[in-house]
Amino acid sequence: MSTLGTGPVLMMVAPCDARLREIVAEAIAGGVNVVQFRDRAASSNPLREAAVMLREVSGGRAALLVNSDAALARDAGADGVHLPESGITTVREARGIVGADRLVGCSVHSVEAARRAQDDGADYLIAGTIFASASHPERAPAGLEYLREVCARVAIPVIAIGGITPRNAGDCLRAGARGVAVLSPLQQAADPRAVAREYRQALERAT
Repeated sequence: MSTLGTGPVLMMVAPCDARLREIVAEAIAGGVNVVQFRDRAASSNPLREAAVMLREVSGGRAALLVNSDAALARDAGADGVHLPESGITTVREARGIVGADRLVGCSVHSVEAARRAQDDGADYLIAGTIFASASHPERAPAGLEYLREVCARVAIPVIAIGGITPRNAGDCLRAGARGVAVLSPLQQAADPRAVAREYRQALERAT
């Protein structure tokens, strides 16, 4: 049975990139323990090749999740699939594709959506946007009170996303989150290992 592992989750959201293998390997070495592979612009063949490559890179050191595509997650040997809140595949449908031994997670932007996803059988949630985020400037930050309420209303792990930095990552855990998800700070870092280590240290200090 695939799991998020023990201890705080430091998830890297990783799109296709010419340096994808290097960046992910270095981030894992620095403390990333879950990788969510997400690239909505790539065609199916590069996505499949990249997912298989990430399975090799992450194997035994970090869980691998594939965004949106349950069949790709299954075929690449990933640990699970992560679904957007408004995606065309439901949690129940994804479960039927990946099976009971893999993770099915879901992004949520309200307490009601969090409750629905849990009731539908999601194994974990990603809740956001918690702080102002350069990748989603159109979304007003929901804040720590929102995160605290989501965590209080569901019994499954919640991972915070949106504007997460080493400075505020610990606040997310203290609000009840199991961990945090990060994209740009790791993807754009000159030294992904060092940046991941900063996040990991911040999370460990908060536990």
